[in-house]
Parts: sequence; C-alpha cells; structure tokens
Amino acid sequence: MCSFSPSLNAHGGKAMTSVDDSLVELRCAVAVVRGDAVLLLQRPDRGDWVLPGGRPHPHEGMASCARRETREETGLDVYPNRCALVLEVNDPVEHRRIVELVFIAEDFDTAATPVAREPDRRPVWVGWDELRTVTLHPPIAGFLPDLRRGGYARYLGNLWRPDPGDR
Repeated sequence: MCSFSPSLNAHGGKAMTSVDDSLVELRCAVAVVRGDAVLLLQRPDRGDWVLPGGRPHPHEGMASCARRETREETGLDVYPNRCALVLEVNDPVEHRRIVELVFIAEDFDTAATPVAREPDRRPVWVGWDELRTVTLHPPIAGFLPDLRRGGYARYLGNLWRPDPGDR
C-alpha cells in the first residue's frame, strides 16, 4: 500500500498528492532506427506517440523485455544493443512513478514492415526532422536524434509534464 501526502501544484495551486512514497514501475522501450527515421507508435485515441515498449515479465531481462514488446506491438524482431536513455516519470496526477530504460536497435531486418498488432497503437516511421512535430510521451523527441550519431546513455531525470486536461 502506498501513502501519498498532499502538496500544491504549480498550475493554479490545485491540491495534488505526492508520489514520493509510491512504488516505482519499470518500463523498457526501444528506439528502432532505420536510416533517417525512428519507429514510433501513434495512439490516435490519445493524440500522442510512444516508443515501442512495456513492462518486464518476472525474471525477464530489460533488453529482452524491450525486444518482446516491440515484437508484440509491431511484429518486428529487433535486437536492442545498448541502453541509450534512462529517465523518470513522476506523475502526481496519476500517482505513478516510472523509470524508463530506452534502448536503441539498429540490428533487424530493415526490409520488414511493421504491423499494428494492438488496436490502439499504429507503428509509423517518423523522420528525425519530423520528431519535434509529434507529441511524444515521455517528451524525449529532442534527445532521440543524438542516438543516430552514436549518442551515449544519458540520465534525463524527471520528465513528467501534466496533460493539458490536468492543469
């Protein structure tokens, strides 16, 4: 059981609860890179985009989780070969704390076509130059282009931002 303490938010002083004592969830995602594009999943019902990924099964490694989730969501069999980003999402609205590991995968059959295997997620190759025009959750679009240049693993800290309806 998690306990939450009331706090004020910077958006109008509305009372919120702290996530300091909540359990930390783990999410493993993959930036699948093909040439000048990265694979994103469009979530039309939410109006945003995410990287393929999800939560690990018991006793499953982090890279294995990212690979499995990508296969389940897109049909692509990728090989995440390095951790590229580590970030936190501390969401006081949903009372959630998430640590996300973002791997990079460039080793896969680039001729394979990703297929929507989940009704609420549509895989789309998004060009590096287009990244800033999409609403990516968490908001890491500005960091992804570094990956194509052999960018190193970076700790991004807490990237939670309230959804417009939460303000």
